[in-house]
Amino acid sequence: MLRGLVLGSAVTGAKFTPRNHTITGDTFIDLVSRGQTIKSDTGQLVAEAVALFDIGVRYYHYHARNPQTQEQSTSNALYSALSYEVQDRLPGMLISFGASRNGLEVKEAIRRHGEWERISQAALPLHLGGAHFVTKQAAAELQVILDLERQGNDIGIDAASRPEFTRAVRHYVATKSNSETALEVHSTTGGGHYGTTSPYTQFNVYRKAVDARRRLHLLHEIEWVQLDRSYAMTRFAVEHPLIRLGSEGQLNITLLFGFSPRFPFPGSYQEFCHAVSLAKSLEYDLCGRQSRRVTVSVGAAVLPEHARAHIKELEFGRHKGRLAGPLERLACYAAQPDSNVDLLRSGMEDTPYIVTPDGEVTLTDNLGLAHQVRAMIDSCGSGVLTDPAAVRRQMGFAELSKIVELPPAATVAT
Repeated sequence: MLRGLVLGSAVTGAKFTPRNHTITGDTFIDLVSRGQTIKSDTGQLVAEAVALFDIGVRYYHYHARNPQTQEQSTSNALYSALSYEVQDRLPGMLISFGASRNGLEVKEAIRRHGEWERISQAALPLHLGGAHFVTKQAAAELQVILDLERQGNDIGIDAASRPEFTRAVRHYVATKSNSETALEVHSTTGGGHYGTTSPYTQFNVYRKAVDARRRLHLLHEIEWVQLDRSYAMTRFAVEHPLIRLGSEGQLNITLLFGFSPRFPFPGSYQEFCHAVSLAKSLEYDLCGRQSRRVTVSVGAAVLPEHARAHIKELEFGRHKGRLAGPLERLACYAAQPDSNVDLLRSGMEDTPYIVTPDGEVTLTDNLGLAHQVRAMIDSCGSGVLTDPAAVRRQMGFAELSKIVELPPAATVAT
């Protein structure tokens, strides 16, 4: 019997918002890239979450969005309101919060309240509207590893995998001067702009966020958006004595294929497995000691204007040879018995469109995307984990669950 996957949905996101997108004149691109098809009202989101749960989704990733402006928000009132409702209605669902730095309202909140405002939801206890996971590393935090490189250190994958890298990590002194957080990513105009900050600030906020999760007995989660730099930054955080990411024995790494030129969408199953294996290698410290379990989540972060370029024949399953878009192709890879993937995520954060069997790129919602990946998993002979206890075991939360939450109900919410 093939190992089952946890099905996840990234329902809102940060880059597809009205003020992040520059109008192109293409009706379809402008509609989806402005986030006009993404829900932001808490009531609508909860109703959608119930429907997603019915399909088999057990991991719910949410970026708060201002219902009036549709822009990403740092409001803990929005985060906690959604969390309370989902925990109450869907006790079997794992909740994850995002914490991106792009978006004008986020930058204004940082200007008024400081950098911690961006990720302060990491300090919310689960019973007070927090989340099982909060993403602490994505794009902005890579400023730290780029600072290490500017100081004369090699941060390539090979160099960051050698024991000598530990010495560079321990001797690192973060630069305090502010600079533009410039990263080459595939995004909307504003979605790829992370503002002005310093490596010193990002280092301390990263450290504080890890400490907050540790105190709450909640899980560590990061996203990879540039394969080489994201790996090096994670290795840095694992090895640094003031951060010790994953030192409690568990770390979830979300691989966002297609997010940037440095993390392209895989052209083959072998390329896909290379990235997964790199993430899994972080189970071991550079000294060779196994110190943590790494769970791997995967997503297809492909812009709508890039979707057609990634329509190719499926390599496995009942539909082998049929043309499919990036999300179905990724689902097909993740469903293979030797993929080492724990969670497959779909959602409007990553692909606010759907590619039909005829190759048409068209409108959809989180439910349509979840249905599509569920069908692909089934067609590859794999399955979806839905039992709350099994999901928590797979995602490394079984023991912590006994501390911070009541036994999750195994029934579908009413």
